[in-house]
Amino acid sequence: MAVAPAARAAWGRAPARMQRAAAAVERLRTDGIYLAPVRHHSPACALAVGALIEEVRPAVVLVEGPEEYGRLLPALLDPRTRPPVAVLSLGTEGGGAGFYPLAEFSPEWVALRTGARLGAEVAFVDRSWVARVGDERSGDAARRGVPDDGASVEDAPDGAGDRPEGADDAFARTLQSERNLAHSRTIAAVAERLGCRDHDEVWDHLFEARTSERLADWRELFGDVLAWSGLARLDYEEEVLDADGSLAREALMSARVAEHRARVEGPVVVVTGAFHTLALGEALTGAPEGEPVVRRRPARGYGSPASADAWLIRYDHERLDGLRGYGAGMPSPGFYERLWAAHREPGGPSTLGVSLLVDVAAEATARGAQVSLAEIASAAEQATRLADLRERPWPGRTDLLDALTSCFVKDDGGLDVGIGRPLGQAVAEVFGGRALGEVPPGTASPPLVQRARERAEELRLVVTDSTPRRTRLDARRNPRHRERRAFLALTDFVGSGFAHQVSGPDHVAGRGMGLLIEEWEYAWTPLVEASLVELSHQGATLEAVAVRRLHRLEHELATTGRSALGVARLVAQAVVAGLSEHLDRLVALLRSTLDVDPSLESVVGGLHRLVDLWDARVELGLEDHADDLLDLLDHGLATVAYLVPGLGAADADAEPAAVGTLVALRDLLREAGRAARAPVPDDAPSGGDTLLPGGTPARTTGRAEPVLRELARLREDRGAAPGVRGALVALAATDDALDDDVLVAEVQAQLSPGADPVSAVRFLGGLLRVAPDLLLHTPELFDAVHTGLRDLDEDAFLAVLPDLRRAFTWLKPAETHRLAQQVATRTGSRAERIDVHLAATEQDLHAGLALERELAAMLARDGLGAWALGGSQRTSPAPTTTATLANTLSDQENLP
Repeated sequence: MAVAPAARAAWGRAPARMQRAAAAVERLRTDGIYLAPVRHHSPACALAVGALIEEVRPAVVLVEGPEEYGRLLPALLDPRTRPPVAVLSLGTEGGGAGFYPLAEFSPEWVALRTGARLGAEVAFVDRSWVARVGDERSGDAARRGVPDDGASVEDAPDGAGDRPEGADDAFARTLQSERNLAHSRTIAAVAERLGCRDHDEVWDHLFEARTSERLADWRELFGDVLAWSGLARLDYEEEVLDADGSLAREALMSARVAEHRARVEGPVVVVTGAFHTLALGEALTGAPEGEPVVRRRPARGYGSPASADAWLIRYDHERLDGLRGYGAGMPSPGFYERLWAAHREPGGPSTLGVSLLVDVAAEATARGAQVSLAEIASAAEQATRLADLRERPWPGRTDLLDALTSCFVKDDGGLDVGIGRPLGQAVAEVFGGRALGEVPPGTASPPLVQRARERAEELRLVVTDSTPRRTRLDARRNPRHRERRAFLALTDFVGSGFAHQVSGPDHVAGRGMGLLIEEWEYAWTPLVEASLVELSHQGATLEAVAVRRLHRLEHELATTGRSALGVARLVAQAVVAGLSEHLDRLVALLRSTLDVDPSLESVVGGLHRLVDLWDARVELGLEDHADDLLDLLDHGLATVAYLVPGLGAADADAEPAAVGTLVALRDLLREAGRAARAPVPDDAPSGGDTLLPGGTPARTTGRAEPVLRELARLREDRGAAPGVRGALVALAATDDALDDDVLVAEVQAQLSPGADPVSAVRFLGGLLRVAPDLLLHTPELFDAVHTGLRDLDEDAFLAVLPDLRRAFTWLKPAETHRLAQQVATRTGSRAERIDVHLAATEQDLHAGLALERELAAMLARDGLGAWALGGSQRTSPAPTTTATLANTLSDQENLP
């Protein structure tokens, strides 16, 4: 089967309507209207469009695209504009945004550039982006019903589902959607007949696999493309085409073509997606089938072209790639860019396959794979033989990918591009491409975009392509690195998507504060430019946009629930992003928020952020605000003292969070003492410092004393939440503010006969959460816990066992091993028998306990109760139960 006859043979089997439409297209040429049906981003169509314009020398070249793009033609035609680029449209509120991409091998790009070079007028003819968004919304229901063969909603045509999964917003919408063609039943049948996998391979087989000389015969190519697209067009009913806006678009396009033809002397070339060509030919020739398009034209015409904001931005191959999420056009733009270049070189694309295979091998080797010369030669030979078998003049995209899979892949991972897959990554690099376009400086771009990019270049950040990169910064010791960090943080704060921090000290989240080096990942992608364009109405600089966002967040925090932690994080964000001139206002907001925030957890978290900022005052340029930060810390500690008593009312569910807050408060007091300016009080303990809970002696501010007093009162309050009291007792013990005999007495009181075992276990859980090592290093405490648990009756022990299990999980693995040895000594067992990691869930434990109780009841019923208990009626747990407890000590990973 030869390629050209296969395409032409479709006409002999075409429906009568298609044959009449083909005749209409021929008649239009005699009237000076040349319809050029193209596939977006097709090198074959781009070559044919260039040949058409060169031959007919039109007076006007019309290109499918929103009419408002006409004002961007000077920038598009500027010699300094280098594809890939895209026009970005911003819709009304909630309407999102859309891309109109142009690659070097896009027929639309060739039409614009070639037409302008030959002196033709060029213009866009299509409905505005805003109007198309409205069509998309109104047609949602109809799209769900398209095609009638049971296809899912994902098969919806033109515009529906043209976003990659996981896209945050409408930025991934494309104005060149080809889902009608991709989901055509007829094209799928053609693919099956030709042995092709999908419509992309059908297209390659019928059109891209032609010699440069054949592609220059634009009459043959466009006739074949019309046959291919006409088959798909007939798959869709008028109702569906109306719902997705196709008919409304074709009404405007055909009207504009007629207007231009009536206005100018000379030919008019019309470059549109092939899906629309059949309808345009029918409408322009007055055929009965064109009536659904013609009747949608307004009675008074369309008037002047629509106007709306649109921006020319740089684009990249990754967003252009259909295999990586783009909803229209060709997959593997890197391959087609090289195919386009090969058509313009002596010898054409005949040697393209070998060079691509060599480049894939080189990229894979650079990533750690091993590809030999013999494997490259074998792949080249296999690709050539596959092309011969499939009757193609040279290896195409699928031939090369099949050969790569057969000769380079050594496992079942194929060409997957995941982590540790160097071959798949190399194929994505070579076939997908990494090119990033260029637009003239300041042309058709808001000042925000240009200034942000210039600032990035000043800081030596790479913005010439869209490859993700990482930069390591030592902002504490390098002033230049501080500038770079401030810029990266600023872009992150405004939501541009340019950069995010991946490691190192994070002043906003309060993580990694002991680290020196921070690492940021950044990439200047089209989505970054799109985000900046969308933000451009808020200011001409990143700082201006950030200030507006800062004011908005301040208002939200001040009116929708006061959170000290939220305000403190905003303070940190402003400082890190270099907006310290707003610090006085933010500090005032934090001061007022500390007075009203009812959450001790939030207040403590906010004060932690303040201490972190004070620690980094030199790095962040806060030397002039250091005293203000410490004053605010003192103010916040007064709030802490007021809120501490509330921890005593925590119920069992809230107790873990309350204990966690105490641990955070212990750390805060230690940090506050280190940062304090106040002199040591005259009545301070010997040694000159005030003791802090849970840490070494340190200075405190005057405000810390009330906090310490409230913590001591809460520890002595027998009615306070048991877990909270246990945590406070542990803090005092580790501070040497509580003697060991008092610690042991407290635990014995909790586990004494008649005491509530549930409260006892809660107390023990709080103690172990704060200082689990006390149980190992205080023999008297271990004996008190062992005796208390041993003396519990069976039912009480089983009732508290799940909570007891949780309490012991605060021990580290090495500590559980030591504790298991001590338990074994007390119970007469061997440590190696009980220090075993169990892969059991809490549900398994409950089931086992229930089974044990049932077994004990059966033995008692049969008169074997005394035997089961070892000959005496003991009330302590049976040895098997003790062993179960010991086993749970090492079962930490299964804690829910």
